[in-house]
Amino acid sequence: MPWKYYANVINTFAESNNTLMFDIFFVDYKPGQTEEMAEALKKNRRVLFDYPMETSAESKESVLNLEKRIEILRKYKIKNVIDENDIGVSWVKFPQPPIEQIAELSAGLGFANVKKDESGLNRKMPLVVKVLKSGPDREAEYFPSIDLLIVCQYYGIDVQRDVEVNMGKYVKLSNIPKKMLREFNVAKRAFEERDLMSVPNENREIKIPIDVEGQMEVNFVGGRYSFKEYEIFEVANQWDQEVVAANQFNNQIFLVAMYYATGRGASKDSHLSPFGDLSGIEHHAQAINTILNQDFMSSLPNWAIFIIYLTLALMIGFLQPRVKTHWGFVIMLTQLIVYGISTLYIFQQFNLITVLPSVTIEQIVVFIAIIGFRILTEEENVKYIRQTFSKFVSADVVDELLKHPDNLALGGSKKEITIFFSDIRGFTTISEALGPEELVKLLNEYLSAMTDMVIEYKGTIDKYMGDAIMAFWGAPVPLEDHAYYACVASLAQLDFLKVLQARWVERKVPVIDIGIGLNSGPAVVGNMGSSHR
Repeated sequence: MPWKYYANVINTFAESNNTLMFDIFFVDYKPGQTEEMAEALKKNRRVLFDYPMETSAESKESVLNLEKRIEILRKYKIKNVIDENDIGVSWVKFPQPPIEQIAELSAGLGFANVKKDESGLNRKMPLVVKVLKSGPDREAEYFPSIDLLIVCQYYGIDVQRDVEVNMGKYVKLSNIPKKMLREFNVAKRAFEERDLMSVPNENREIKIPIDVEGQMEVNFVGGRYSFKEYEIFEVANQWDQEVVAANQFNNQIFLVAMYYATGRGASKDSHLSPFGDLSGIEHHAQAINTILNQDFMSSLPNWAIFIIYLTLALMIGFLQPRVKTHWGFVIMLTQLIVYGISTLYIFQQFNLITVLPSVTIEQIVVFIAIIGFRILTEEENVKYIRQTFSKFVSADVVDELLKHPDNLALGGSKKEITIFFSDIRGFTTISEALGPEELVKLLNEYLSAMTDMVIEYKGTIDKYMGDAIMAFWGAPVPLEDHAYYACVASLAQLDFLKVLQARWVERKVPVIDIGIGLNSGPAVVGNMGSSHR
């Protein structure tokens, strides 16, 4: 856009006490147009301009008259600076101020950079930036942002005399005059007076919290178009000083920028905010609004964030393994809701930013990890139980025990069952004829075969008593035909014993013969003995 339009805007506000700021970089020389701007600025000395702080030194040599421009810029550098943790590092390389003709006539020059975080989201705006001079000593200079300069002009204070900076702590604005503003209240349809400061104090000063890079947390009031806007073309061509007076624009701040401009050559100055994409000028407006409303935000220190992480992790880690899964889910959900509500309450009441998304993720991850560990360990337990009990009971009994592990608790209940006893006839004589190793081998062969028969026909091995086997049917899993299965198992044992006897004859070892006794009736069945055994 030709600079004559900007000159018209400046002339329109020449007789008012409003502050005008151009978020447009006047860094190139344009003969003819430069003179128009200079003439307009001579009539209106309340106009500020911003400029870029270059983050790379590559283009430094190509900037015309850079040293002259920087010398003019130094009229606005901050002198009262405390930087205890200065390590001689800066995220910018050099400033590129407007051309001299405009810079000399401006009411202030401030940098316009927006410094996004690693995620690409912009929650802060830099108010102060450190620039290192070239040379062996690398002396640091500190320059204000355009937002800080606008606030200084609005309050009527001098950036070099009345501004104190403590990097990593605060920017303090002092000597703010006690001034009352007369404004028209649209809702009440009447003029009202209010203090220049939104929250007045006796010291007439404001402390703005900043981080080590000079950035302030912005208290965003909303998304796009949160502030009243007008078309540049309309103001430049249709407004005049009478329109400004008729609209009762007093003590207002007007920011001039390419506001969501479209077209091939339009600037794409937009940045992601907590409310979505906002133009660069809206980020500046949000920052200025935060300072003027004295509605500052602060973040928890790292040690406090660590304590929150640790406390919540210990709580969920302590409780989850001690309760059932569904109760664990309820506990985790309750913690999330309570913490979320507490965080929002603290934010609303104290403008204190705590950690929310990452804590939520932490609790969910810990919960999933514990549930996953439970699943893995329970699978191992199930495998162990199945392997162990399958040696003594049938598969359906094992399944029943896995479904109802409470059945393994100490105690008993009266049930109708069939009990099985068997022993080897003449065992004493056989044991005397064999050595210990041969006797154990023979017994294991016999007991293994007979045990398989009991288990195959849904019986439960109760115990081994030397050469005798005790088993029963009808418990711990109810079995309606318990007597039938016991009889079938006994007959199967006698039949298979004949096969074993033929093998023993071939091997020339003593032949075993057995006796079997069965009885059906009521019995108290359960786990009896010690809780450890």
